[in-house]
Amino acid sequence: MRKPNLFLVGAPKAGSTFLWTILKKHKDIFFSTNPEKEINYFSFDELKSNSYYKDYKISNEKEYLNIFKKGQSVKYLADASVSYFAYPSIPKKLYEFNREAKIIIIVRDPIGRAFSHYNMDKRMGYAIESFSDYLTNKGNKHEKFIHQYIENSLYYKHVKNYLEYFGKDQVFVLQLEKIDIDIERLYEFLDIEKLEFTNNYAKINANKEPRNIISRTLQHNRYLTTTLKKFIPKKIANYFEFFLYKKAKKISIKASDRILLEQYIKEDFSQFQKHIL
Repeated sequence: MRKPNLFLVGAPKAGSTFLWTILKKHKDIFFSTNPEKEINYFSFDELKSNSYYKDYKISNEKEYLNIFKKGQSVKYLADASVSYFAYPSIPKKLYEFNREAKIIIIVRDPIGRAFSHYNMDKRMGYAIESFSDYLTNKGNKHEKFIHQYIENSLYYKHVKNYLEYFGKDQVFVLQLEKIDIDIERLYEFLDIEKLEFTNNYAKINANKEPRNIISRTLQHNRYLTTTLKKFIPKKIANYFEFFLYKKAKKISIKASDRILLEQYIKEDFSQFQKHIL
């Protein structure tokens, strides 16, 4: 059985869902179903010991390969799991699994990404402290939160980690802010036919917040949500979406929080712009 040979590894909250929504329509790319995104096979152990999301889906190779069984004739078997981005152990695991694989990394402004991640956690009930409380407790009791908010915004550090195992011809980095240009380059990188592109990111990945205890429970328990998706038809789930969620209010980062965050990521982003972009 063929192995997955394309990995969309993140970064989280940087447009990966938008990119996945586009790519899964392509005839030459097969993404699994149930689960179809965030499979987390290669990060299973890391998530189990270091993450508050408890989003563990597949832990053995046989089950992992089986979810790609229906796509064996397609050019790319693709795994989209953003948890692969910032754990330093993952690139080596992917290389040992399939050294011919291609890696896709999408990024956005790192300050906006970090704050967006915090706001998502706040809506889901994981983050109960202020953003500044997490930033000023770096490496202390909020270590797991720091991984999400700071580590996932250290683009140069983690892209360089992937480049240590995969050649430059195997790693493709694109920016959400330049998605209309970069996606054309991505099709060339993958050597596949170009699809017509419509930039409707806001509609595809609109932030939402729960209306009631049912939706709060679903947002807080990703494993339960994933399990329910296996049994509830998508049309029915979409019908009840309005009763469960509402559009989240737009919140801007405080100037003081921006200054705190810049202390951690400014130098890394400077190196990323200089050496990667």
